[in-house]
Amino acid sequence: MQQTPLWAIVALGFAGLNAATYLLFGWDKWRALRRGWRVPERRLLLFAALGGSLGAKAAQRSFRHKIGRHPFARKLNVVLGLQVAGLLALGAWWLSR
Repeated sequence: MQQTPLWAIVALGFAGLNAATYLLFGWDKWRALRRGWRVPERRLLLFAALGGSLGAKAAQRSFRHKIGRHPFARKLNVVLGLQVAGLLALGAWWLSR
């Protein structure tokens, strides 16, 4: 039996994390419209920082959620920027080997 490559497992993990982040933002928006219990911003940023920043940005755009809150939007952009910079550095290192 063939073993699943590590990159496929990591890719599935990130896809799952981004989907969960997207749904979490959607849940928070739904609760905001109904004036119910909200997901703490710290938790939203944590999910983004763990690797779900693409899901967070997609949800932010599609639900039009957390776009008027400038401190939160700035923090989310910093998280995404750091992740992109990290991926670029990793790619540069990988290519230079």
